Amino acid sequence: MSATTRRHLVALIILLAAAAAVEAVRIVSSTPPAFAPDFATLPMKIGTYQGQNREVDEFIRKYLGAEQMLERLYTGPDGLVSVTLIYGVDWRDVHSPVSCFPAQGWLIVADDSIQVPAPADSPTPGAIHARLLRVVKNDQHRLAAFAFCHPGGTTSNWISQGWRVLTGPRGAGGVIIILNSEPTPDLKAAQQRLEQFLAAVYPHAVSFWYQEPPTGS
Repeated sequence: MSATTRRHLVALIILLAAAAAVEAVRIVSSTPPAFAPDFATLPMKIGTYQGQNREVDEFIRKYLGAEQMLERLYTGPDGLVSVTLIYGVDWRDVHSPVSCFPAQGWLIVADDSIQVPAPADSPTPGAIHARLLRVVKNDQHRLAAFAFCHPGGTTSNWISQGWRVLTGPRGAGGVIIILNSEPTPDLKAAQQRLEQFLAAVYPHAVSFWYQEPPTGS
């Protein structure tokens, strides 16, 4: 095979790959959401923590391309835990907290992958795959955990989540669970608290995929 022929073949492969990528983006961008979750089953009380809904910033919701968001602040004996749920179909607009925290001036000082045992009422088998971040800004400290959810399971990797959403059921989209708290002097206890919250929140954050018929069906 001549060098010219090889170059033409390489160029053809690149063009075909680009065309496939453009088509994939077009499909995702034009796909209406197949579900309309309201996260209504998320309990207002988790353990000894009492929740209170916060108003969702409409600018942020639109910026993220989220079809639905929930913001709730839980108050308990060891401080505050904030819960954010984001549902979207076009995953390109949903940023990973690993990128969002530095963009807001936070320094990530620890970043670990964790696996939280699935609760008894989990609709999916296996552990919940998540990331645990410890961030600082000036004299402020935060401990955050987040998990990307898709029909069938979870991942802690944004790229893997994007692929799952793209190749999953049409219009099903994905959910991200984000938990934030101020770490106590006992970091292990603070981590366990977020893991307990994640286990409590997860089944309610994704139940619509397994209970609610797709819209338009």
